[in-house]
Amino acid sequence: MRQLREFAQHKVEFDQVHVRVLGVSVDDQEHAHMVWDKVTGRQFTILSDPGAVVIRKYGLLHQQGYHDTDIAIRTTLFIDAQGRERWRRVSTTVPDSPDSGRILQHIK
Repeated sequence: MRQLREFAQHKVEFDQVHVRVLGVSVDDQEHAHMVWDKVTGRQFTILSDPGAVVIRKYGLLHQQGYHDTDIAIRTTLFIDAQGRERWRRVSTTVPDSPDSGRILQHIK
């Protein structure tokens, strides 16, 4: 959630380079709404994907990854206005997730 909070804090900078931030979570709608409200301050959308439909389409599901349950692979994607993936960063740990400054460098 550190990354989501930081993205929300830098929303103006993302807006300046015409980037829309969207979070996707395998958590249920109630949890996604809580994150949207309390963590991101309603600065960007959080998609609840409990069936992992979207996450599977991008190949980001680690089957039986934690106590034999499916989990999402923590990933940052850039998708352009035409829907093409331009950049992907898979993080192996939470601290390994790229911060907003690093992401904005890739965009520019």
